[in-house]
Amino acid sequence: MKAVGLQGISRLKTPRTTHGGKGGDPRPDLVKREFAAPAPNRLWVADIT
Repeated sequence: MKAVGLQGISRLKTPRTTHGGKGGDPRPDLVKREFAAPAPNRLWVADIT
């Protein structure tokens, strides 16, 4: 295709609604969680979502 001067057409014409942010993490850890366990089976973490 390049030899005869042809190129493909992109059909992706939808607008982008999500853009990556710049800078640090906008969600700071407000409860100051510590995820380092002092010994085995001493720290339990759960997610209810």
